[in-house]
Amino acid sequence: MTPADSSAALGYEPSNGQGERIWVEPGGRRRVVALTDAQRKRLVSAVLDVRPEPQARLVLLGVDVEGLRPAARAALRERIAFLPADGGLISSLNAWENIVLPTGFHRPQRLRGITEQVAGTLRALGADPSELLDKLPERMTPYERKLTAYVRIALEKPDLVLEEAQGGAPAEKFAAAYLASCPGGTFVQLEL
Repeated sequence: MTPADSSAALGYEPSNGQGERIWVEPGGRRRVVALTDAQRKRLVSAVLDVRPEPQARLVLLGVDVEGLRPAARAALRERIAFLPADGGLISSLNAWENIVLPTGFHRPQRLRGITEQVAGTLRALGADPSELLDKLPERMTPYERKLTAYVRIALEKPDLVLEEAQGGAPAEKFAAAYLASCPGGTFVQLEL
């Protein structure tokens, strides 16, 4: 990457021999393919920590993260979301609790009207809120777990979403729904 590359929504240059350079332009849906499991895990870790491995370079939302102060690093992290393949839900919480927990904890003032937002997002994605919201993750299908995690992310309206995707209709639905609600955002699918 060069300084001109700092406009990337996601730019990653791993340390020597640790994989291919990744550069994702801002806006829209993008796919990153041909990563090994280890490379994908290093990339996700670097993005979520807003800190690359030693001798690697990371650009997020146009910001080269090298040398960021802790407050700037935390502010940048708040603009990024990760949608793991398995949903990453808390097993002892039902779908509703998994969806609203981050908002209730970090931004309780946003809880007003959240019921309608959640129900509307679920319906737009073809799900019946009355059938899903009371379910614990162990009773959900893999799609329902991922859908629950997506709705949780959608409430935050991040500027960058990284999704562990296996392609197909669910991946397309989530990307389309995200871009409809966040037209300037970037949805990056890390193909498994």
